[in-house]
Amino acid sequence: MLAALDARDWAQILEGIAAAAAWLRSATPGDPQIQPVIARLVALAQHGKWEVRRAVAHVAAQTLHGDFAPVLATLATDDNSRVRQAADAAALRRRDWANASALGRQHEDHINATLDDIEARFGPRGRAAVKRASEQIANTFARELYHEVIKLLSPLAASADRLRTRLESNRATREDLLEEAIRIERRAAHLRAVLDGMRSYTAQPKLQFAAQSVKDLLDETVALVRDNQQAPRIEVHADEAITADVSRERLVQALMNLLVNAVEASAGLAEAAPIVVRATQEAARVVITIEDFGCGMNEEVLADAPVLFATSKPHGTGFGLPLAIKIIESEHDGRLSLASTKGHGTVVTIVLPLRHQRDHA
Repeated sequence: MLAALDARDWAQILEGIAAAAAWLRSATPGDPQIQPVIARLVALAQHGKWEVRRAVAHVAAQTLHGDFAPVLATLATDDNSRVRQAADAAALRRRDWANASALGRQHEDHINATLDDIEARFGPRGRAAVKRASEQIANTFARELYHEVIKLLSPLAASADRLRTRLESNRATREDLLEEAIRIERRAAHLRAVLDGMRSYTAQPKLQFAAQSVKDLLDETVALVRDNQQAPRIEVHADEAITADVSRERLVQALMNLLVNAVEASAGLAEAAPIVVRATQEAARVVITIEDFGCGMNEEVLADAPVLFATSKPHGTGFGLPLAIKIIESEHDGRLSLASTKGHGTVVTIVLPLRHQRDHA
């Protein structure tokens, strides 16, 4: 590999650069051979062939080694536009990696601070138990996400294979290409929706609680749902005097997810009854119900509804209800329950404390 990097034939040098890139990806940190390889790659950034300079930029995109930073700065002003583009792309990717590493360190610091607090309260055994439980939850989440993504990627691969077969046999018509392109676009959009849902579910926003009019929150949620899709009539019954300490943006997000579910459950019905949203105060709690008279759920679907990725919708992501539960129960110390009958509708009941005792990080 080193001999190829020192070769006079630029085609052989390109082969050496490709081999070096593969080797660097698998090299053990601290390997004494890393530095000589990096030094040769850095020197090749001055090569007379633009193909070689571009290849060096591609290698720089795959490693955060500090010696490549000044190289990319030079290549970003190269006379050849392809080299400049490769250098810009490499610099952007390295910045993304650096930012991700910084966020990872912040996340690790946050987890350690939480574990330190648990250890102070419950001792080393408490810390170890919580750490084991959190690792098991993370492993389960990663495994379920992997299966969900694979399930979405398989049809994309099938579409690509059909396209390749038709193109190779010269049997592809314009209609065939358009049909497959639309199918790929829809599946890619679904995959993006799943990943966006994952990001929303795993987010840990800084929550600020303040007294809010419950009726105002419900009216805002209904308006948002109506703006985003055609909805049946939605009735809101709530006393304007009821206020609760909530994180307004997050609670509206949870209520919107639940109300969208109610709207979709009523879709397609010839004479859909109105969706009824009620809020009442009971002692130191506010009780919110969202009742629809749509398709409803049987016992099996109802049991699976709160589970991540579980969805009966053709284009559902399985994050809407779990995220609402997380916001209401974990972030607002409330409770969410479901009651449903197949063919008759669903009632979602939310119970929230009127006064919140602490802010959530």
